[in-house]
Amino acid sequence: MKSEKYSGLVSLRKQCSKCIGLRNPAEPGLSQFDSEEIGPWSRLHGDQNARVMVVGQDWGDVRYFQANKGLDNLRNPTMLTLEKLLQVAGQNVSLQKYTAGNHGLFLTNAILCLKSGGLQAQVDRSWFGNCGTMFLRPQIEIVAPQVVVTLGQQAYEATTKAFGLHPGPFRQAVESEKGVSLDCGSQLFAVYHCGNRILNTHRKYEEQVRDWQRIGAYLAK
Repeated sequence: MKSEKYSGLVSLRKQCSKCIGLRNPAEPGLSQFDSEEIGPWSRLHGDQNARVMVVGQDWGDVRYFQANKGLDNLRNPTMLTLEKLLQVAGQNVSLQKYTAGNHGLFLTNAILCLKSGGLQAQVDRSWFGNCGTMFLRPQIEIVAPQVVVTLGQQAYEATTKAFGLHPGPFRQAVESEKGVSLDCGSQLFAVYHCGNRILNTHRKYEEQVRDWQRIGAYLAK
């Protein structure tokens, strides 16, 4: 039943053209690199029975998608840092290679389709609203992870709004010991993005380790 619901959601994603300024990976010219996952990041880890779901802002742009044939560049330093932080929370998974099998982790994004203009290109707030209602909330409800971890303020706000919640101050959410309860039974924890820019300006690595330790403590209960 869960796999059927997930497949149905993937089919809806492939047909979606609601957001002006984004390209669907299922479009002609891109579809050869698309998959039967909800988005490109879920190809790396998309365990439908995961205990932990990580929600990023958006996966990347059209050029990155084509250059890497729909896959991640696993040499990206952000991926290595995220792997270490997941391990801090007790999730011993690798983000350095694509492997078969279920590993208790589901990776996804608040925006599933592809922007243009580079990985740091601006995103439109309406994209979060559209994708949150149509795809992000249903993903969380289908997988029903114990914990949802949102990377960065945009992903946090998109997830809370998708569940009809007021997001509240981001730093306060990050430092919360108990997180936010979602009505599907999952617990949401906000963390800062772990890219070098944020590590150097907003939340140092040592502080992020403490944030993920709180998540690990919740998972260990």
